[in-house]
Amino acid sequence: MRRIAILAEGAFRWHAAKTAVGVIRYSPDTTVAIIDSTHAGMDAAQALQGPVGEGIPVVKDINEALAYQPDTLLIGIAPRGGALPEAWRWQLQTAIENKLNIVSGLHSFISDDEQLRAAASDHGVTIWDVRRPPEKTRVAEFIPHREGSHTILLVGSDCGSGKMSTALDLNAEAQKRGLSSAFIATGQTGMMIANNGLPVDRLISDFAAGLVEEQVLDFSNKYDWVFVEGQGALNHPGYSPVTLSLLHGSMPDAMIFCHKAGQTAIDGYEQCLFPSLNRLIEINEEAISWLRPERHSKVVGISLITNHLNEQEAREAITQIENETGLPVTDPLRFGVAPLMDALQQHFA
Repeated sequence: MRRIAILAEGAFRWHAAKTAVGVIRYSPDTTVAIIDSTHAGMDAAQALQGPVGEGIPVVKDINEALAYQPDTLLIGIAPRGGALPEAWRWQLQTAIENKLNIVSGLHSFISDDEQLRAAASDHGVTIWDVRRPPEKTRVAEFIPHREGSHTILLVGSDCGSGKMSTALDLNAEAQKRGLSSAFIATGQTGMMIANNGLPVDRLISDFAAGLVEEQVLDFSNKYDWVFVEGQGALNHPGYSPVTLSLLHGSMPDAMIFCHKAGQTAIDGYEQCLFPSLNRLIEINEEAISWLRPERHSKVVGISLITNHLNEQEAREAITQIENETGLPVTDPLRFGVAPLMDALQQHFA
C-alpha cells in the first residue's frame, strides 16, 4: 500500500485534476497530502468544493508534503501539451532525493529525462510512466468471450463524462452483491488505481483493438462480470478512433452511457453540437452491430453528471432524460449506482 503525495500545482479543481480526484476517491492507497500552492491551508474537500478528500491537507510544495511521510509522488493533473513543466522539476528532484517513487501519467515520460532518471537510479527509487505502451503487438482476432461472462463497456457523449468512475462504481456494486467481477483500466488514472490495464490512447492504432481484446478475453475467462473503462466518444472530432478501438476490441455484451447534464457540445469544440441522446446511444450500438449483428449490444442505462446542479435540478434532469430515452438514469456520485446494476442484471436475466 502506497502513501501518496499528489502534485496538482495550480489546478486542484474537480475537472482540472481528474487524475487526483480519481486516485483520492478510488485508490486503495492512502493519499496523505495534495501539493497546490493556490489552495494551501485547505483540506482537499474544501478545495474541490465537493464530497471528496475530507481531512487530506493541501500544502504549498513537496517540502511541506514530506512531513506527512509519503513514499510516492504522483502527478495528479495533465498540463497542456502533456510535458513536464520546468517549474515542477525541482519538486520531482526533491521527491526523488527523499526516496519517493514517482508515478506519472504525462504524455512525456519522466524516465526519459536524463537528470531525473539518473537521480532515481542514484537513490534507488522507481519511476512509473503509466502511459508507456507495451512493446508487444496484436491484431484483433474476433474471438468470442467465455459463455456466461458479461463484458460491459462504458461509453459517453464526450471525454470527462464519468466513464471511469461509473465503471469503478459498478464493479464495487457487483462485488457488494456477491458477483464475480473486475475492472479493466484503459487510461492512466484507472491504471494508477487498479494497477492493471492499457494506456489505449498511446497504442498504435493497428494494435489497439487487439490488445484490448486480449485483456478482455483474459478477464472474462476469470470473472463473470467485466467492466471496461471507456475513453473519448464516437462523436468526438479528436478522440473517436480511441473509442472505436475500445468498442471493437472489448466487443461488449452491454453498455452504460455517460453524459453531463445540460451539455450540448463537445468540450472545447463548441461548434461540434451533440445530436439527441437517443442518436448518440444509437451510434454506439450500431458500431457493435457492424461486427456482431446477431448479438446486438444495447445501452441499458445512463450515468449522469449533475454536480453542477442543486439536488432538485439534478432530480429533474434525471427524470427528463429517463422520459427522453426510456432508460434508467442515475448520478452515481449523488444517488448511487444501484439502478444501473439492477438494469444490467435484468438485461441478462
